[in-house]
Amino acid sequence: MSELGQVLQRAREEKGITLDDIQRITKIQRRYLEAIERGHFHVLPGHFYARAFIKSYAEAVGLDPNHILTHFQSDLPAQPPTEQVERLRRRRVASANNPLQAGRWVTKTLLVLFIALIIGVIYFAVVNNNGQLTQPMPGGTVNPGAEIVTPGTGGGAATSPIAQQPKPPSITTPNTETGTTPPETVTETPQATITFESQQGSMYSYSLQGGEKITVYLKIKDETSWFGISEGKGKKYVEQGTLKKDQEKTIELGKSAYIRLGKPTVVELKVNGVLVDTSKMKSMPSNITMKVKEAVTQ
Repeated sequence: MSELGQVLQRAREEKGITLDDIQRITKIQRRYLEAIERGHFHVLPGHFYARAFIKSYAEAVGLDPNHILTHFQSDLPAQPPTEQVERLRRRRVASANNPLQAGRWVTKTLLVLFIALIIGVIYFAVVNNNGQLTQPMPGGTVNPGAEIVTPGTGGGAATSPIAQQPKPPSITTPNTETGTTPPETVTETPQATITFESQQGSMYSYSLQGGEKITVYLKIKDETSWFGISEGKGKKYVEQGTLKKDQEKTIELGKSAYIRLGKPTVVELKVNGVLVDTSKMKSMPSNITMKVKEAVTQ
């Protein structure tokens, strides 16, 4: 038995490990492990495998493999010149039989770049399409000059386009006495404007101009959401309940409204036909107050 084999065997026995345990850990056949302990290195399949097996054995029993290989270098079998020549020959034959091996990584790289290009084109198209979408407003018309104030991160107000209520046509009757038709007159409906006033936590405050009363319209875009609506905070709910996807609810109130939404981001909210943006209301629930603001007389 060689000194190297004795050192490895002693370390194995001190840890209470059997050769079967070493075989299971290293995947090295038991007969090779026994040959290492006995110093029969000629049984091992070549100089390269002898060093690799000894290194794995040393790691399995908690020894430093590099120290073992260096310290017992003289115990290891010398590498025969024929083995070196055979290994070089095998490498050359393998390279000659697989001329495309060097180009495989090029093909994989091109495939990954192609997939990334397709994803980029799809993302660019989706972003452009979203940027061109417009929200349909009540009445089917859009007034580019009208503005609605939407909630932001600060106490200031930010503006966005709102819908203009269609003007009702006036009705004229012919003058039967004179046989003439009086000139047509146009009656204008005050334009509704909603202004964001302030935000405190989950409470959003708005003011409404251009209306004597408040009409609240709810529609669920996705999932479900609970709602409660009253004519002021702390007052009894006029309407409350749970709406499912595509369900709608319209409630008429006085000059003030308190709206509580369980999931505001899935609710389409309109007040007097004007869309109120709830997409940035992340609190669940969120609370909205709306008051009619009296027009200032000159």
